[in-house]
Amino acid sequence: MDKFIKESDFNWLCLALKDGCSERPHLEFIHVANDNAYATDGHRLHAAPCKLHDGVYCRYEIARSLDNNTIPPVEADVEIPDGFKPQLVMINQARKAFNPASEVTASDFYVQNGFYGQLMPKDGSSRFQRIYVLEALFGMSTKGETILHTYTADDGENFMYANDGERSFVVMGMKLDKENDCEYN
Repeated sequence: MDKFIKESDFNWLCLALKDGCSERPHLEFIHVANDNAYATDGHRLHAAPCKLHDGVYCRYEIARSLDNNTIPPVEADVEIPDGFKPQLVMINQARKAFNPASEVTASDFYVQNGFYGQLMPKDGSSRFQRIYVLEALFGMSTKGETILHTYTADDGENFMYANDGERSFVVMGMKLDKENDCEYN
């Protein structure tokens, strides 16, 4: 029997999960839809192929199931808010950016404020948490050659998207105040 998910894909998904989120506990789970698994902490989303039935799964149950090659149980008692479909909302937003004009590579960015700081393109049009981007890129099959797509809306909302044919990710950027050239939450 084939594994329902590669262990490396599972570990990469877990990087984007939130730990112990009392306000939004659904961010602690892996969501499966249409043969893809999705994990998000609300600021980034990782997506990878997965052969489980659509539903919500506990990462710890998936980890145990990987060890003994069984199918993990669906978490039926997890309350998912209406409209929470991370795979649809974030990936659909990212599709806007998926055009040749938005293509950049990691070398098109510079680092501000050290390892846990921010990545900024040379034109200063957007800012991203560096650690989120590094963790996401580490899981891509093309590694440092991954083509990234960035998008910045007129209201300053921005995000980064990449897809290597199997895995994809979206990292939400820091919202920019275009007039004052600064970020705000």
